[in-house]
Amino acid sequence: MQEAFQHCLEFFQSIHPLKSESVEALLPCFSLKSFSKKELLVQQDQVSAELNFIYSGSVREFFEDTDANETNTWFGLENSIAISTYSFFSQKPSLTNIQALEDVQAVVIKHTDLLKLFDQFHEIERLGRLMVEHYLVQIEEMKIILQTLSARERYEYMLKNKPEFIQRIPLKYLASFLGIQLETLSRVRNQK
Repeated sequence: MQEAFQHCLEFFQSIHPLKSESVEALLPCFSLKSFSKKELLVQQDQVSAELNFIYSGSVREFFEDTDANETNTWFGLENSIAISTYSFFSQKPSLTNIQALEDVQAVVIKHTDLLKLFDQFHEIERLGRLMVEHYLVQIEEMKIILQTLSARERYEYMLKNKPEFIQRIPLKYLASFLGIQLETLSRVRNQK
């Protein structure tokens, strides 16, 4: 078994244990994909048909407005699931792009395969639900932080709770995610 597949399985099993029958059904659905830095894993206005488990590298989720201005909405590092949630679950065109910030290796599962696994194996469906719950908790936490904290407090939150983002995400993307101007982020960082 490929190391990336083994790692993905171990991560899944740390969330919810899977019986051997479930693992045996899941493994043939895995494929390994490589994405170069700046390559899109998901493209805005296209239907997202694959779930990407980030084995190595980092990604960002962003959307472009009608003037081609980018707003970053999420970052994923190793052990993250990179999907356009809206598109993957509704099978409608994505509202966002997901782009590799570094070279990325991802374990990929097709939407159709995942639905079949959900139907056949209750514990895989439960794993999916637990992962969605975790994601929703993170989204709500960030929503509150971005709406209630000052620019300095947002940066300090990231420094304390997501130091790997500070180390690996380019500042212009981090500023966009935090909802502040790049100059403001630079000023806040220099005041430390």
